[in-house]
Amino acid sequence: MSPRAKRSQSIGEAAEAALRRIDKTGKRHNARVVGVWSGVVGPDIARHTKGFAFHENSELVVFVDSAVWANELSLMANDLTERINTHIGEDVVRSLRFTVSRAVAVERAWEATIAHADETYEPEPIEPEALSEVEVAQAQHVAAAIEDSELREIALRVMMKDLALKKGTRGKKV
Repeated sequence: MSPRAKRSQSIGEAAEAALRRIDKTGKRHNARVVGVWSGVVGPDIARHTKGFAFHENSELVVFVDSAVWANELSLMANDLTERINTHIGEDVVRSLRFTVSRAVAVERAWEATIAHADETYEPEPIEPEALSEVEVAQAQHVAAAIEDSELREIALRVMMKDLALKKGTRGKKV
């Protein structure tokens, strides 16, 4: 192998090496470690937890919604630490601390409320209302300012459809 071939590396490897030289304290991992928590632990654990902070002592603080979950996850800490480090590709997390917090329960309750609202309250379909001859003439007049004939035709169709939907909406107001 030539000397040049030995020195070649991917852009990702070069960028990672540069980051390691610049960031001696490892702060670049803070957001990354917290951000991967939910994906690494899976949906069942993620429903009861939230990655919160990564401290300089390589400790990841995780909020949990109950003491039972804190205890259960403490028993799994070695496995979870290994899974996070494997996912990141470096041994950056040395320990996990689980702290009971109402914030997790409040956030999950809010997410459930939003999901329920999205499922329950769908907007009513709007039936477009036919445009009058005057409205069509006005739309044609506005579109006439567009020089390109194809673009003018598209703009006219869009304007007319938008006006018809707006008229349909006005008819539904209570």
